[in-house]
Amino acid sequence: MTFVHPNQGWQQQPPGWGPPPRPSIAPAFLAGGLWLVVSVLCFVLAALNSEQGKGVAQTPEAAVALIGIILPRDVIGNGDAAIAATYTAGGVVLLLTALLMARLGFARWILAGLGFLVSVYYVIAIVRLAVNHAGTFIIVPGIALLLWLAASMISVIPPVGKAMR
Repeated sequence: MTFVHPNQGWQQQPPGWGPPPRPSIAPAFLAGGLWLVVSVLCFVLAALNSEQGKGVAQTPEAAVALIGIILPRDVIGNGDAAIAATYTAGGVVLLLTALLMARLGFARWILAGLGFLVSVYYVIAIVRLAVNHAGTFIIVPGIALLLWLAASMISVIPPVGKAMR
């Protein structure tokens, strides 16, 4: 390696000098992919329970995973509000996922907050199902809990934050 005074023209820099390499954007797309799966899950759960006007009686195994279905019957009624809440959550997650993949940093924090909040809801739902001896219905809310929690946790790790820059 030859070192030349800066005023004497071109010089070769030693390895490790210069600006640091740009961080990879792959973690942002990994987090976005997980949120996309969460959004699709919301749409599938809501669609399974809103077809042909039968509501939550159509697929009770999937109906217990609707967001808000564990609320008291006088609040939730026949389950239409839970179906609407699940569709809304899926749409909001889809919109914020598009912003996350466009590498807008605020979207990951909103998604993480929403994800942790819904994860707490699913923990309460699973505990309520277990207490009420409905253990066979825990599978779908358990899968939903794992997906929401995984997407939330991936969104807050530092490599995703670096990918937002």
